[in-house]
Amino acid sequence: MTEADTTTPISPQVDTTALPEPWRGKLVGRLDKGEALVAWFMTDLDEQLSFVPGLVVLTDRRLLAWAGRGGEPREWPYRPGLALHGSDHAGVGTMELADETARLACWRYTLTHDISAHRLIEQFGRQSASRLTGRPVERATEAVCPQCKAPLEPGCEECPICSREIHTPPSTWTLLRLWRFAKPYQGQLLAGFLLTLAATAATLVPPYLTMPIMDKVLIPYQNGTPIDAGL
Repeated sequence: MTEADTTTPISPQVDTTALPEPWRGKLVGRLDKGEALVAWFMTDLDEQLSFVPGLVVLTDRRLLAWAGRGGEPREWPYRPGLALHGSDHAGVGTMELADETARLACWRYTLTHDISAHRLIEQFGRQSASRLTGRPVERATEAVCPQCKAPLEPGCEECPICSREIHTPPSTWTLLRLWRFAKPYQGQLLAGFLLTLAATAATLVPPYLTMPIMDKVLIPYQNGTPIDAGL
């Protein structure tokens, strides 16, 4: 029996082919022999809330994170006191890694990645407890909604809270929150707005050209007035 056959990861390995390129190549080159990929999620914001891609990866031995597509990843092996927390505010999710003394890292993302982030946080707690105690990874005994974490009824795949119809229409003022994401592209937005105004003004030119023809040439011609060729 080979060494690879005797190496059993703490958790079933996640297929790395699901990772988009070039992250797949970066991750495969960083995993140790026998190290299992447990969970991952993509970040799309930096500390200034600008759109910058990143990747956070959880294995059965450590947490790795890439900030941007270049550079070396940061990594944190499991150890006592290490904790991973998540929160969201105004459409921006935040994941923080901290120990007893300080915050070690922080990642921000839009809420399209919220479900993946919460899954990674949940797996981090299980993997960390298993690694530090030497016990097998605990399995979830109760099905919960991956988005709101509400318990689900047995045999029910749809969350009654998330799928509940909201009768109150959202306020249009919430659209102002999108400005923080559009701020890096304010030049393109201004140019698009000016071009929209120019296009609207251009559509008003044909009526102003046809109105004198109708009022001063065609209508008088119907009434018996000869056409003024010069006009």
